[in-house]
Amino acid sequence: MANKRSSKGRSSGRAAERPAKLSVPRTVAPRVDQVAADPTAWFALEISWAKLVTARFLVFGLLALDALRQIPHAPRYGAGDFNVGQLAMFDTLGPGRVAFGACQLLIAYTLVLAACGIATRLVLPIAAVLYAWLYFGSQLDSYQHHYLVALVLLIGCFVPWERPASRGPTVRSWAVRLLLVQLGIMYLWAAISKLDPAWLDGSTLSTQITGSMRSLIESTLGFKLVAIAVVVVELVLAATIWMRRTWSVAAPLGILFHAGILLTGLEIGLFAVLMIALYALVVPDRIWIWGAEHAPLGGLRKLAARTGWGDLGIAIALGLGLAVVTRIPHALVVAVVATTIPLGLALRSHLRGQAPSARLGLVHVGAIALWLVLDRTSSLTVDYYKFWGGSQRRLNHRDTAEQAYRGLIEVAPGEATGHYQLGRLLLPTEHSDEALAELHEAQRLAPTSARAFVEEARWLAGNGKLPEAVEKARQATVAEPSSQDARALLDSLSGSRPAPRSGSADDDVDQ
Repeated sequence: MANKRSSKGRSSGRAAERPAKLSVPRTVAPRVDQVAADPTAWFALEISWAKLVTARFLVFGLLALDALRQIPHAPRYGAGDFNVGQLAMFDTLGPGRVAFGACQLLIAYTLVLAACGIATRLVLPIAAVLYAWLYFGSQLDSYQHHYLVALVLLIGCFVPWERPASRGPTVRSWAVRLLLVQLGIMYLWAAISKLDPAWLDGSTLSTQITGSMRSLIESTLGFKLVAIAVVVVELVLAATIWMRRTWSVAAPLGILFHAGILLTGLEIGLFAVLMIALYALVVPDRIWIWGAEHAPLGGLRKLAARTGWGDLGIAIALGLGLAVVTRIPHALVVAVVATTIPLGLALRSHLRGQAPSARLGLVHVGAIALWLVLDRTSSLTVDYYKFWGGSQRRLNHRDTAEQAYRGLIEVAPGEATGHYQLGRLLLPTEHSDEALAELHEAQRLAPTSARAFVEEARWLAGNGKLPEAVEKARQATVAEPSSQDARALLDSLSGSRPAPRSGSADDDVDQ
């Protein structure tokens, strides 16, 4: 007996010396008394905090980027005082240009805060309400997946995205399960909608795929087989994405499926990337737990752990400064409105006897810095003014179109389109001298484009300056030998054929 106890003691000692292995908590079926206390317990899904935080950052970060990418479309909203809503009640309540652009900025701001776990119970409902209004308020938003995004934001309002002070290893949430069920419904309906001969024979798919992906399909499986495979994959994902036991099938299949869609180059916005981000909820927990343990975030955590009103004051001032140099219309006004969120949160902390966290200021600055980064590294602001000027010009709102093109010249003086379109607008007015100066600037900035030369030649001819008009038309043919407008105008001024109509065929391409 002594030997057995000794052996058992030694065995226990060796077991105590061995390091504990990292284990991923398994889902445990709720007891009957738990279900009685919480009727949603049977439906809830238990996942690790590391997984939830990763999904939060990826999904809301991408949605913030997508909101900013919609801003160039703002000038189309309310143009001509006409609107058709996704729901009839919004026909007269849809957003206009200013409201659309400002709301997208505020949505992007609130979603960055949500991505970083700042006051998700407050900022997510704000983003969800604004997003739903913009989407359902006008059929100008033709992306069907934006309907899914509206539902994701709504369901996300009920997910406990912020980790409580208890710091338990997992979280149980019915809203996370509902989010995955919604994705399953999406896949099911997508498969049902494709049960049509036009899809199943591959003809519809063949019209959507181009480039190297088209060559790959044609040389391997063929469009008919791929079209049928798409339906099968969607049905499998509909049945597997919302159950933990089938995630080993759903995760690789779904990620590869949407990566393939991304490679096709289909013009569907960030849908494929967003879907891959949502699969963070399906990828095994142990991967995110390992990533959280090895992420080099020590320095950032120390900085975010600072507290004090001074840091928040500096952050607010810096955020307003970034908004001032952001060229997106109404950025400063929206930044002032957005600043009420960190100020309100800091005041709440003060009333609770706590100093505001530096993390709040850091995220505030980062959210506004994102506006500036996209403004300066993409054509977002330039496209905004182009679309605004183009829509107003087509509606014959000359004063507003002039305002838009002057704005375009201000934010992008090296862009020939602004100078050309402003010159065209001013030529018939008493500001013809300024108009000619703008056309000359457009000619300098785009020496291989004929349209500014052609526009000036027409004006010269209409004002009885035929020799100058012929010379300018000749310059147009030299600048762009392939331009039919330039060649036809030169021939007409030389007496060979009637003069073509005013305006070039590519005017609406550049807005």
